[in-house]
Amino acid sequence: MTVEFNWALCSTRAGDGDSVIQLSPERPPTLEYLIRVTSAAEEAGFRNILVPTGTHCVDPWTLSAAIANRTKRIKFLIAFRPGVVGPTYAAQQISSFSFLNKGRISLNVVAGSNSPDLKRYGYHMEHDERYKVNEEFMELILRLLTDPSSLNFKGNYFSIKDGKIFPVLGIENMPDFFMAGASEGAKKVAAKYGDVHVVHAVESDVIAKDIKEVVNLSSRFERKEKLNFGIRHLVCVRETKKEARKAAEEIVKKSIVKKDQNWGASIRASESVTQRRVSELADKKGPWLTDSIYMGVNSVRQGAGTMIVGTPEMVASQIREYIDAGVSRFIMNGWPHLEEAEIFGKEVLPLLRNTG
Repeated sequence: MTVEFNWALCSTRAGDGDSVIQLSPERPPTLEYLIRVTSAAEEAGFRNILVPTGTHCVDPWTLSAAIANRTKRIKFLIAFRPGVVGPTYAAQQISSFSFLNKGRISLNVVAGSNSPDLKRYGYHMEHDERYKVNEEFMELILRLLTDPSSLNFKGNYFSIKDGKIFPVLGIENMPDFFMAGASEGAKKVAAKYGDVHVVHAVESDVIAKDIKEVVNLSSRFERKEKLNFGIRHLVCVRETKKEARKAAEEIVKKSIVKKDQNWGASIRASESVTQRRVSELADKKGPWLTDSIYMGVNSVRQGAGTMIVGTPEMVASQIREYIDAGVSRFIMNGWPHLEEAEIFGKEVLPLLRNTG
């Protein structure tokens, strides 16, 4: 099993800094700063950098294209939402980016846990229906990316006449599709079409159970490669356990939850099964689940809420526990994104070199 580590970019309205949320960004998401973060992740040894999507973000396609020209190796794990754009246009975006940037692209396919944000784009499908849209969308996008012949299709959600794109990538140049979600619909789409199934980090035994279930589900479909599994999480690494715990708590303590300006308003009401699992975990066991797992971030925003905290050895040990559970793809960030990427690359990654 090949293990890959991936960083996340701070291209949201909140920007970056020493806390999760500020009224105004301590470090705004300017192009120059985001290039610095991406370059730090590249030098640290991360495979991909996740570029988020949403009306609270800089557009991920425009941003990734701008940064790609200023970096060398790192791939861009571009988040996008099927249904917000049609499959032909999405396939053209993917193939063009891959062609112009020599294959430095992966895709994070997001059904979207936040209906109010999707409605801002004019997309009004409910949670469960969105996964049905995704299933049809993925069938079409994979055909468009690999088959140069014209595509004619009429389904429940999309109708295409003589669909084709340039350039066609072909099977040998296909990017990895990371497909997120813990609901039954999400698992089915990932099992059928995904390269990596991703959920927010919870207890390793729960993750192991998820993996077993989705592996069994994937066996029902004709696949060329085995499905990989990933978790989205946070990190805070310091020289001592005491310093790490203090830093993690300060990141949350300094955050300002102004409910009309950030994700804090919808934490408990989220439609996302993944988000509910993280919230229930934090509610049930308190902010410190173990010496190295902190759930405090979940109190000030939704999204990735499980933070692995401690010395380099403690963080590496916790990551190994997830690897033993079957996780091979890790998507992470810390605050500030720049310095935390550098620390993880220098202090933690060398301890994980023998994980494959």
